[in-house]
Amino acid sequence: GLNAKREEEEKAKLAAYKATLTTEEIEDIVAKAKHLEEYQSEPSTPEELESIPLLEIEDIEKKARTLNNSFSEIEMVKVVSHDIFTNGISYINLNFDITDIDCDKYPVVSLLSEIFKYVDTENYSYNELANEINIHTGGIGFTTAVTNCKENGKYVVQFVVNTKQLDDKIDKAMSLVEEILFTSKLSDKKRLREIIAETRSGLKMDLVSSGHITAAGRAMSYVSPMGVVKELLEGVEYYKYLAELDDNFDDKYEQLVEDLNDVLGQVLRRNALTVNYTSDKKPEDMLKESVTSLSKKLSTRLEFENPKRPELLVLNEGFKTSSQVQYVATAGNFRDKGLEYNSALSVLQTIFSYDYLWLNVRVKGGAYGCMCAFARSGNGYFTSYRDPNLMETYDIYKEAAEYVRSFDADDRDMTKYIIGAISKLDAPLTPSAEGNYSYVAYLMGLTDEDLQRDRDEILNANVEKIRKL
Repeated sequence: GLNAKREEEEKAKLAAYKATLTTEEIEDIVAKAKHLEEYQSEPSTPEELESIPLLEIEDIEKKARTLNNSFSEIEMVKVVSHDIFTNGISYINLNFDITDIDCDKYPVVSLLSEIFKYVDTENYSYNELANEINIHTGGIGFTTAVTNCKENGKYVVQFVVNTKQLDDKIDKAMSLVEEILFTSKLSDKKRLREIIAETRSGLKMDLVSSGHITAAGRAMSYVSPMGVVKELLEGVEYYKYLAELDDNFDDKYEQLVEDLNDVLGQVLRRNALTVNYTSDKKPEDMLKESVTSLSKKLSTRLEFENPKRPELLVLNEGFKTSSQVQYVATAGNFRDKGLEYNSALSVLQTIFSYDYLWLNVRVKGGAYGCMCAFARSGNGYFTSYRDPNLMETYDIYKEAAEYVRSFDADDRDMTKYIIGAISKLDAPLTPSAEGNYSYVAYLMGLTDEDLQRDRDEILNANVEKIRKL
């Protein structure tokens, strides 16, 4: 009822203000609103646009950022390391491949990532554990990740433990990770109830406040198995799982504890682990003791055969919230229709975001924002942010193909669009982000040649190539 109360207060405030205005003042406000609408719809003159300084294509670096991956093995565990100066800090990600477990177990894996660090372990209460983590590390985190591969339709799902610490604290940090993974008390009923309720509340807030991401992700689950997986790990489906647990906790408790322990056993497998290590030190010198200790505790189970895979189901849904605005999304997969990925799509994404979608959905339609994406996997979406319209926005999405067919731009505009696309590739990276960039490229199956081809396709984009998209 809070929104309704605020709306009534706003109406009363505006009515009181209007009562103080003369007829001439009201007419003046109406005229100014009409002028603003006309101004928003009127394009800037060529002279105004040309007054803005602009780079030339020749000024842009032609060589793509190269990958920095080295491969080794410690106690039967694969290590992907990145030789990057980190000023005495080691960044370690423990990536457990969970692509081979039944997809309906993914919500349980996500819940595990929320529980770890926030329950007692064998040697620490969760408050003491937090102090140990803060004293000896720069943080230990647990999350899940889904990565598209270059090969059409293939993806990798991972349970990830990330930690950063000074070089001389690696063994201590890894011992804390072991403590959490192998001795966390997953049957603490009171604590589990609290964590589930808090996680549900936080996720609901995130889903609503980032409604454009929620809507795009849900739409993507209609056309992409990876989209279904992301829904189970972090989207509306995960929220439904948490809500069911929260509303029926006493009835679900025993089965939940069994599920948590069962899934944890499926996750902690030696053959599934890849260590992602970023530092200018050699991994065999810095990680041998800690990785060896961890490896010996992991299961030697082989990969599951024929796991339950996600099923696609087109639902065409709408979700009601207490918000007075909407988030409108649509999605599809162009590779399923026989089309190939071309990095000129990154330029088209910029064109849509700053021209077609921007002008029609935001400027004329009144939405706060609009965006789109086209992935190497073939997945693509349009979505709007805080949008007062629904079907009008879908009509704009439907007309996007015709806009591309008849697309036209002068050299100056094309240069701007290309710069916008290249800027995303050339964003500065921290050492840890640079290491993760190379690791994700490894997971996707990308090479330096692929990345160079992507950059060349962006730099060589022109009106004719955009129309062909």
